[in-house]
Amino acid sequence: MQSVFQDLRYAVRQLRKAPGFTAAVVLTLALGIGSSSAIFCLIDGLWLHPMRIPNPGRIVRVFGTTPQEQEGVFSEIEYQAMAQRATAFEGRGAGLAAIGGRGSLMPRPDGTSQLLLNNVVSNNFFSILGVQPLLGRVFTPQDSALMRTHPGVVLGFDCWKKYFNGDPNIVGKQIPLRDGATRINEVDVWGVLPASFRGIDAAGGRDLWMSTEDWAALGRAGELKSREFRWFNLVGRLAPGATVAQANNQVASIAGALAASDPADNHDRGARAASDFSYRMSQAGTTGEVLFAIVGGVLLLAIVNVAHLLLARALTRAPEVALRLSLGARRWVVARQLLIENLLLAVISLAASLALASMLALAMPRLLIEEPVMLQSYGSGLHFALDGRVFAFASGLTVVTALLLAFVPFSQVARSELLPVLQAQSCTRTAGRASFLRRSAVWLQIGISFALLVSTGALVRSYMNTRTSDIGLTRNQVLVAFTQDPDQPMRDAVAANLRTMPGVESVAYGIRSPLMPSEGGIAAKVTLPSHPEMHDPVEVKYNFVSPDFLKVVGTAILRGRGFTAADDAGGPAVVIISKAMAEKFWPGQNPIGQVVRLPGFSRGDDGKSTDLEAHVVGVAEDVAIYQLGEIPEPYMYLPFRYSQFGEVTFVIGMRQRAMSMAQDARQVLIHANPLLDPMMVTSLPELIRYSAGNYQMMAELVSALGVIGLALTVVGLYGFLAFRVTQRRREIGIRMALGATREATAWLVVHDTARMTAIGLGM
Repeated sequence: MQSVFQDLRYAVRQLRKAPGFTAAVVLTLALGIGSSSAIFCLIDGLWLHPMRIPNPGRIVRVFGTTPQEQEGVFSEIEYQAMAQRATAFEGRGAGLAAIGGRGSLMPRPDGTSQLLLNNVVSNNFFSILGVQPLLGRVFTPQDSALMRTHPGVVLGFDCWKKYFNGDPNIVGKQIPLRDGATRINEVDVWGVLPASFRGIDAAGGRDLWMSTEDWAALGRAGELKSREFRWFNLVGRLAPGATVAQANNQVASIAGALAASDPADNHDRGARAASDFSYRMSQAGTTGEVLFAIVGGVLLLAIVNVAHLLLARALTRAPEVALRLSLGARRWVVARQLLIENLLLAVISLAASLALASMLALAMPRLLIEEPVMLQSYGSGLHFALDGRVFAFASGLTVVTALLLAFVPFSQVARSELLPVLQAQSCTRTAGRASFLRRSAVWLQIGISFALLVSTGALVRSYMNTRTSDIGLTRNQVLVAFTQDPDQPMRDAVAANLRTMPGVESVAYGIRSPLMPSEGGIAAKVTLPSHPEMHDPVEVKYNFVSPDFLKVVGTAILRGRGFTAADDAGGPAVVIISKAMAEKFWPGQNPIGQVVRLPGFSRGDDGKSTDLEAHVVGVAEDVAIYQLGEIPEPYMYLPFRYSQFGEVTFVIGMRQRAMSMAQDARQVLIHANPLLDPMMVTSLPELIRYSAGNYQMMAELVSALGVIGLALTVVGLYGFLAFRVTQRRREIGIRMALGATREATAWLVVHDTARMTAIGLGM
């Protein structure tokens, strides 16, 4: 140990004697490791960070599957069947938990309401995941009977802080939740969740948590009894000795049995299980892979640059090393001293890397696209910090880097011919080529840098395409206001009042605006009389809209016509379909006049639901319904008169910036009825911008990394050329003494550079 400390002191003196070299190595590694650690922090915060619960590695997710979707959701009835039959999860009959997103309205003193986002969960959710409350308690399966008669909620940490001022005595108090226009339910507060638990996803924080029994007691039992109303995600904890493969086989078998017993509701539906970690990795998807690949490229550039610096330093210190060896020093002792010097550089670089990564982590939320105004009050909960996982990642990179660079001192000490070095011939060669290793390093630098720049250009172009390409929607100013649906006379009166606002060009309404967060949208099972070979209904997503809705949002009618006031007032049932639906079910045919049968969309004279047979009157262009870049799928538009959802979204075409009129539109709605206080207000340009968030984030990150990579390449190439010129100093002097011109001498360097650059670009 005394020898090691002596080597350490010697290494400190050597690095202090070469401040330029030390600063260059530390800065280069800090850029490489620091930027890599910051990107890992981003990826970890967005996708990879596990739930902060005991043994998260045993958590499994269960998805419903169809030919179009592999990560679908379940109805309450399907969940109960899965939970009762699956044995691969802890606690048979209670080994699976369900969670689904909903919303509740908390009345304000002025008669308006505040939207609170809910997580409706099975009563075993917290016990399966092992979540402990910050205050009070959470519900358990033993509380089922109590919750049916005395509904209660658990508050999310942010909700407790924001709406209840962090009241430490909140447990046991009651909060009001609105049910319809007149009824208000008082629900008990059972507990408050810790800030560390936000749900099963990184951005899944919600205001309220209530059980399915609570949800039924609050008047929403119909949502739980419907076989077709699917909105639950399933999670479970593997039983001791069980594997993900066994769980997958079980849920697939159960789904097959459900499909066989009820083919009308479960045709082509299956199920699969995946570990929570594999699901998170799949969520990162191509974005995560590209970021990791580019970060790896930048880190590799930094390592190659430092290797060049170390090789150059080894060249200048070669006489010293050779002298020590010739005087009897053991090779392993000299190698140890040089290795400790490198490790000291690595430790200093790690500290600088963590400091840089910390600063980048603070700035990273600005890279994320700010949520639309309608969601800003609820917050995504995403934050990035240098925790133990990021520190471990940075330390691991540093160790790997130090090991890769360790070959430099070892190769230096392993040199057996000492006399040429002592005669100072190693740095005054008269000819020769650089070693293959050094040339390969330069080729690799140029190749990686060029690939980074090409990737940057492609991703920036992808982002620019989101701002200019045709998405089936207008990019003009359209205000979007989501509220409860009044009766038709009031709805028409509100629309008329909205048209009187300054700058308003047109007003329409539907259930949802395109690109609004909508939990996957609404879908219906439809049959097509023109296709008798289709024995089972097909699921098609749809929207209820007023006559001018498509015109206001900028969706063109390609064939046929749009809706008229007569279609919305009565008369024969009609439907507008998307281009993708026309091409799928009536390829090469005219879909106008075809019939789409929708079960339960009409009511007979006795008030019972009956099938609706709607004739296709128009074909609309495909629209980005949920996010930009999605593959077009069959879609339908139906007149708003068939809507029974109790919700409406007004879309208001403006001649000025839409959000400047948000408060005016809100006042119009409140003036008509305080219950119409909009739950969400945003604009169509904001929704488009938010939907393109991943493209913008990738473009910004990769552009920054591309610039860093290019800078590292330029510095590395300059360092290599300077090293080569130093090596050939005697040769250059002799050539010039024999009459070589400066141009001819310069060509020696330029030719060598051009050749290596060409090879690097080819790679």
